[in-house]
Amino acid sequence: DDQRRKEFKKFEMEKELKHRMALRAMNEYDRKVQEALDEEGKAKKKEKSNQIKHPGNKEQLQDVWEAEGFDRETFNPATFFKMHDMNGDDEWDLFELEAIFEKEVEDLFEGLPDVDEDEKYEEVARMREHVVKHMDKNDDGFIQLSEFLDYAKGKEFDHSDPWDTVFEEQLFNEDELAEFEKKLDSSAQKELEELAKKEALTREEKIAKYEAESKLNMDMLKEHSEKLKEAIMAANKFKELEKAKKVVAANEAAQQVADKPAA
Repeated sequence: DDQRRKEFKKFEMEKELKHRMALRAMNEYDRKVQEALDEEGKAKKKEKSNQIKHPGNKEQLQDVWEAEGFDRETFNPATFFKMHDMNGDDEWDLFELEAIFEKEVEDLFEGLPDVDEDEKYEEVARMREHVVKHMDKNDDGFIQLSEFLDYAKGKEFDHSDPWDTVFEEQLFNEDELAEFEKKLDSSAQKELEELAKKEALTREEKIAKYEAESKLNMDMLKEHSEKLKEAIMAANKFKELEKAKKVVAANEAAQQVADKPAA
């Protein structure tokens, strides 16, 4: 797990550097829009993170139980364990444990911008790591049926503490990121720059699509240039006008019905 965390930290630093390079490659207009979209993306991630149940506690396992077609009020720890003990050896190995959290993690990441399979796997692995730490009393890396049932009888099983997802964990600071970039060799630096150029083009295409569909959230753009605000407001104006026309038409139709003489 230590090696996995080191590799994931490296992955996230490379991703952050690439994104910053991509922003620098954009023109001012697109950069400002992208920065606003980044903030909106962070807000979405935080909102979804707040919905995640603490892995391994009763409420979270009841959600899994319910998703599998059972009434959550009939949740039974022993039955739940047996259902997820795929090889029937009365213990959960790492793969069986991770399988329990996969759907919850898929739901967490669904609809979020800029997510990767590496981040999904890291979230699953962190949940599995947490459960093993709290349930594996004999430190053999597995969860025996007896260990799970003992845990299910304790107070910790019923707690509802929030869970910090991978989005909320600060993996590195600015100094670490600067040091990491400094240590990149020329070939790695060049590869990152090429990837950043591709990302910049992809994001510019997405921005053009957002503008065409008038989906940019003005609340996220309050701190940006007047030129950008005017451009987005112009796109939204037509949309609001269409809404107003529909309201007026509906009111007129209702008034005509009200004014019609009774038969």
